[in-house]
Amino acid sequence: MTPGLRARKRAALERELARTAYQLVEERGFADVTVDDIVDAVGVARRTFSNYFSCKEEAVAAVVLHEAGTGLAAWQPPADPQTLPSVMRDLVAHQVRVGAFIALRDLARLAREHPPLVPWFREAQWRLWSFAGARVLDALEVTDPAYRAEVTAMVGAVFGVITSLLLPDQGSAVSTAAPSTEDGLPNAVQVRALVDHVLDQLDRGYRA
Repeated sequence: MTPGLRARKRAALERELARTAYQLVEERGFADVTVDDIVDAVGVARRTFSNYFSCKEEAVAAVVLHEAGTGLAAWQPPADPQTLPSVMRDLVAHQVRVGAFIALRDLARLAREHPPLVPWFREAQWRLWSFAGARVLDALEVTDPAYRAEVTAMVGAVFGVITSLLLPDQGSAVSTAAPSTEDGLPNAVQVRALVDHVLDQLDRGYRA
């Protein structure tokens, strides 16, 4: 087996384990799902699961990394971007279209219901922020150190907005912007409205 094929097989198995863990938890709840349930459903040994994940919470959180990561990899910047905020608006809109925001929101809901998932939720958000920053820098072919710092700051601002709304202990922030949904988490329209507001302010300058 070639190294490339081996890597693809490993990636596919990692995704299958994560997706299965997520689906079982959605169906039964965290308390009624064990690692043995996950490996039995996939048809692999428990040791194989341990090669990829340390616990079921890490496996569930990996789903959002896969979903959002695939979306980020497929994104291309506007052909003629006017400003850096316009690029970020396009990136956020793309992630909403491909379902990455829904995956992140669903993970936030599960984290509220199951506190041990919270650290893995935060780790997933951090990794997505890092991936998004690298993706924008690569897509725009940014090499100037000063401009790279601007891009990093802009990506941080966008992910800061999203994180503050979805973190399990800060979800009430959405109530200041728009009526919350039934589960207390913002929907895509609410998040994009706040992201647009912050990007508008970055374009114009923050208030005194």
